Amino acid sequence: MISAYISDGEAGLRAASQQAVELALRAGAKEASANASSGGGLQLGLRDGRLETALRSGHRFLNLTVFKEGRVGSASATTFDAGAIQRLVQEAVSIMQWAQPDADNGLAEAADLAHDVPHPPLFEPASDDAAALADEALDMERALRAVERPAGTEVRTSEVGLSCSETLSVMVTSSGFCRSSLGSNLARWCSVTAMRDGAMARDYAQSMARRQGDLRGAAWLTERALRGAAEQLGARPVPSVTGPVLFNPRTAQTVIEDLVGALMGAAQYRRASFLAGALGEQVAADHLNLIEDPFEPWGLASGAYDAEGVAGSRRLVLEAGVVNGYFLNSLNARRLGMRTTGNASGPYNLTLSSRHAGGDAEAMQRRLGTGLLVTAITGGRTDPATGHWSRAVEGYWIEGGVRRFPVAGVTLGGDMRAMLRGITHVGDDVERFGVFRVGSILIDGMHIGGRA
Repeated sequence: MISAYISDGEAGLRAASQQAVELALRAGAKEASANASSGGGLQLGLRDGRLETALRSGHRFLNLTVFKEGRVGSASATTFDAGAIQRLVQEAVSIMQWAQPDADNGLAEAADLAHDVPHPPLFEPASDDAAALADEALDMERALRAVERPAGTEVRTSEVGLSCSETLSVMVTSSGFCRSSLGSNLARWCSVTAMRDGAMARDYAQSMARRQGDLRGAAWLTERALRGAAEQLGARPVPSVTGPVLFNPRTAQTVIEDLVGALMGAAQYRRASFLAGALGEQVAADHLNLIEDPFEPWGLASGAYDAEGVAGSRRLVLEAGVVNGYFLNSLNARRLGMRTTGNASGPYNLTLSSRHAGGDAEAMQRRLGTGLLVTAITGGRTDPATGHWSRAVEGYWIEGGVRRFPVAGVTLGGDMRAMLRGITHVGDDVERFGVFRVGSILIDGMHIGGRA
């Protein structure tokens, strides 16, 4: 036993995975891959000083994927006894037999497997002391009450929450791959509602990390949430205009997420991407780089290998605005006549950087001059095939680099290709949102509509 949250040891997970693979081969599969996992965690939620949610959870599962003559089948189980594994194998093989063949299906090539790639540090034992975590949540509540509020503004706590989890997993394939990984995740969040003169606004702040010391403090979280909600009171729409738009880090992540989605292997193969076939093409401003790093110590999206046992690499996905690579698993790499990039589990840690000095949040606001600062995206979508970008947003109207009034109920529209080429600066106010690390982004011209 590794911790109070992980109920199975590595040897037990390895044995269950190996048994599933061996039985699958005996049942007629030509190739097989199994992943066994065990873990759990604790989540607490407070509202107005009262403990409202206290949930301790645990999980264990075994997933099996089998291949034969281009056919693939998958099944999963939540117990590791011999009978459950036998049923798991029967289900996966049965599905495989009925599946349509695709010559590109199959395990990753043996030469691509990450047998010896070192693990970056990803695990710090999480506290299983519910009382201590509850005290930490109460500290966040006290910090929220200590934040100075604008005169006449009432603030209510929607929720203060904390969570921690740990997971141990083992992967075994019929091609000889067998490795384990161990990780921890922590989260803290605070959401508040501000009210004044019959108006109401909400905002939140959150922090996620793999170890305690990397989490944002209670004072930062509570002030961020309270200020965001209080300053949004009295928001109003603005007339339709075309002008510069500044996305704060939280909303800038959405723009980069759309870029990454367009470079995923499935989107490329299906031609369901506004950047279809864009390898080697300049698609963004020439001062921009997008860096992927699987080996960042304590990174939220770090790992020695992906769901196929293939290592990623530290690389420039976007270099001076030019697409250097896609995010590929083995299947889509074969379909495209390329080699897997080790992204079967999705992108690793991504950082957007620029050669143009952006400065802090205030400096970026001055660079905006007169235009819209976006602090929340409340609806809308991006058409992945055409790149048409349309969102309902909230934020602030800026004049002369100074906030004039809060804005809500407006639409913001553009074309992703034009938006990427129109990025003039990236701020130094970098924040982390899961896979993405990005600062504020200034785009030189977008259509700011009327009411959403």
